[in-house]
Amino acid sequence: MDLNDIRKNYKNFDDYKIEKIALEEASKLRPEVLDILKEEIKKRNLNPNLIHSVDSQTKELTESEFNEYYKIIRNHPCPKCNSKTQKINATMVGQVISMLILTNYEKSLKVACSNCLDEMHSKANMKSVLLGWWGFPWGPIQTIRSFMFNSKMKKNNWTEKPNEFITSFIVSNIGIMEKAKTEPKKLTEFINRTNNAI
Repeated sequence: MDLNDIRKNYKNFDDYKIEKIALEEASKLRPEVLDILKEEIKKRNLNPNLIHSVDSQTKELTESEFNEYYKIIRNHPCPKCNSKTQKINATMVGQVISMLILTNYEKSLKVACSNCLDEMHSKANMKSVLLGWWGFPWGPIQTIRSFMFNSKMKKNNWTEKPNEFITSFIVSNIGIMEKAKTEPKKLTEFINRTNNAI
């Protein structure tokens, strides 16, 4: 698609779509498309922090910037229970759902406080027990694998230092992390979308 077509498309997008691109997708855009996006943000008089979010996604993340984002997410209220008493963390959760001869084993990233992450692992295990084991031949095998996986992943729920999952979440979503400095609600909304992905 040439730049004129992209410019027309961006012009037709609503403000929500422009903001979503600026916060979540800017790191994937070519430099000339980033310029179009910034022009559109300025033309619409959208929050100027969006341009800062775009810029932050296209530069190398320093250790001090990472530590700042890590502090923001760790001290953010849990998006599931809204508690501030425990620190936010991230982990992977596996669950199995079977339908006759089809067995689907899914793993997904979850971000929440330690207690809520424990609860998510328990619910995934319960769902696998109820819906995963009876698909033959793979249901019982994948259900056992999901239990082992969840048991291993549960250790990430209580880590004090950045684990690989929260690190990856921050690095992959710098625009959202930057926006969270001034609009924490955006981070809550984004985490909820991530957690509800499966």
